[in-house]
Amino acid sequence: MVVKNGGSNEPTVELKGNTTAEQASQPRYTTEQLTAATEENLKKIEGRKLDANQQQMVSQIKEFMEQSKKAIVDGDPERGHNLASKAQLLSNELVKP
Repeated sequence: MVVKNGGSNEPTVELKGNTTAEQASQPRYTTEQLTAATEENLKKIEGRKLDANQQQMVSQIKEFMEQSKKAIVDGDPERGHNLASKAQLLSNELVKP
């Protein structure tokens, strides 16, 4: 959509009340789900022989997970969620047949 002269016919959405608290708890819950799925994927490949590239991916996954936990502790749930998402995406690649 292109907005000319700073105007739009779209309605304005106003956030009210506890929206911030609700939004803050939602990414954390999702981050926990992503972390659990990533850990499950890592368990699936535990006994598998991995090539150097796959071993590097496992290291990167673990690094993302540690960074995600630190971001959550440091009060940055959005960054924590993004890092957990990256870890989960990489782990999905490892478990593909």
